[in-house]
Amino acid sequence: MARKYSVKLSDTVHRMITIYFVLGLWTTQSGHRTISVSQLFYFVSFCLFGVSVIIEACTTENNDDCIFLVVTNLICLVQVGRLYNIIWKQNRILDLIRTASANGTDDYDTFCIVSAKLNKLMSLATYFIFATLFLLVVVVGLPFIKKELIFDIAFPLDYKNSESGFYVAYTFVAGIFLLSITCILFASMLWFIMLNFVVKYEILGNDFKNLGVSGTEEDEQKNTQTLYLQHLVESIKSLENINGLLEDFSSNFSYLFLLQIVTSSICICGGVYTLAFSSHANLVQDGFYFTVLFYCFFDTFTLLYLGNEIMLASDRLSYCLFESEWMEQTQSCKKYFLIVVERLKQPQQLVVGKLFPMNLRTFTAIVNRAYSLFNVLQNFRE
Repeated sequence: MARKYSVKLSDTVHRMITIYFVLGLWTTQSGHRTISVSQLFYFVSFCLFGVSVIIEACTTENNDDCIFLVVTNLICLVQVGRLYNIIWKQNRILDLIRTASANGTDDYDTFCIVSAKLNKLMSLATYFIFATLFLLVVVVGLPFIKKELIFDIAFPLDYKNSESGFYVAYTFVAGIFLLSITCILFASMLWFIMLNFVVKYEILGNDFKNLGVSGTEEDEQKNTQTLYLQHLVESIKSLENINGLLEDFSSNFSYLFLLQIVTSSICICGGVYTLAFSSHANLVQDGFYFTVLFYCFFDTFTLLYLGNEIMLASDRLSYCLFESEWMEQTQSCKKYFLIVVERLKQPQQLVVGKLFPMNLRTFTAIVNRAYSLFNVLQNFRE
């Protein structure tokens, strides 16, 4: 039976999906696994950029530049992982977006709360994307005027002494920077899916509270015990569906999350280090350092914050179940109630690599490791 209030798919997500189709990152052929020319071009370009950066990091004699180039290469590695998922998991991503966003409730207050949460997240994601895009446009546009790249890369043409070589190298780097925005869009899609899991658990918690409450004329004709048990069975089925969908989401993107968590400490540390010890003679370069630091910190925090929210939302289900009218039920119904309570004692959470739970404790550990690495690099520099 359809819910009275349904949560619609965000217009922002619709626009993101449209951008992917327009750019050729996604194709309209459902189930088609052959990679198009545009998809192959994007992926190879990103890989070549990563290779050029790491070669420059290995050959440069400036240790500070080497550290920044290593950080840039790690960010590029994460972006390549995202681009791989974008291209090769198009159908699964679209299915997850449609399934995760299919939420509905009969309670108007709950509908207003979850809708406000989704709108706030998409507004925040929009601000983050535009802020990153603005900073990238600035740091990409000004070097064109100054006729020098923000940082050196290994390139087959002599872009430092040849004007034509510079324009080719600049076009290559600027194109990669702008293409990275599409990877940020993908990160925002993952945030949207994760927040929808929070919404699903909150709606389910509201259903637990209202077990046995008649909502239709058909329900009013049943006695309280029968209605309570029927609603309990329906809620258990919903719980299993949500947990199964969450497990599917985790299995599809666990390696990507693992890559991001493992590299995040180094990226945050490297961003702080390069910003702290740069000469500050080049404001454009300092702006790019700040962009890198801002991106690494915010991206990692948002991902782990939403993972923490999923854990808290699922953990509140047992309390919501206790708020129902379970004391007035029969002994057999109370037995079912206790079984469900035991099932809900273990909250659901995303764990990547069987090592890193996606919660705020992990983010705190990442920041602590970044601080420790920064002290090591500072002592080494001195």
